Amino acid sequence: MTRYEELCKAYAKNLTDFRTYKETCYRFALTLMEELKHEFNIPDDRLKLRSKDDPKEVTENMLEAMDMQKDTFWHIRFSITVCADMDEQQKESMSFEISIKKVTAFFILAIPNEREFTIEERDGNYNFRDFFDYLFNSLKTFYEQELERFLVTTPNTKKEQSPIGFRFDVID
Repeated sequence: MTRYEELCKAYAKNLTDFRTYKETCYRFALTLMEELKHEFNIPDDRLKLRSKDDPKEVTENMLEAMDMQKDTFWHIRFSITVCADMDEQQKESMSFEISIKKVTAFFILAIPNEREFTIEERDGNYNFRDFFDYLFNSLKTFYEQELERFLVTTPNTKKEQSPIGFRFDVID
């Protein structure tokens, strides 16, 4: 085998390895999304994925939402439509990002620039409990403190950015 052929073989193996890695993370992300719906009791039509190409667009395809970034994590933007006391007239879409990385025998799950969680597979299942508790408390705290943060902002100060990168979008 020539050196060129060896390079081509190494490249082909690299492509195969990356496809396998992406597929593994994709399946994990689908499981994460289903468990999130279940744990938070979110109706199916209230949890969406945001497109990696245009965060204002929703997608049904997890692969269209998964974005590999420089930090070597897959970044996935989720959007939960929330409403006031189940009043369909008062609702908004809260978007947040979750990062996923497969490391040998476990996954790292994180809110970007926040705490990371180690998630191991046990008997075909994952225990997301600690991560979901953290996410829930972060989302709830954000809403509980948003008015106060808004009111203390003066024209000369920059509005505090949410610690886990929330975005709110008007729902048509």
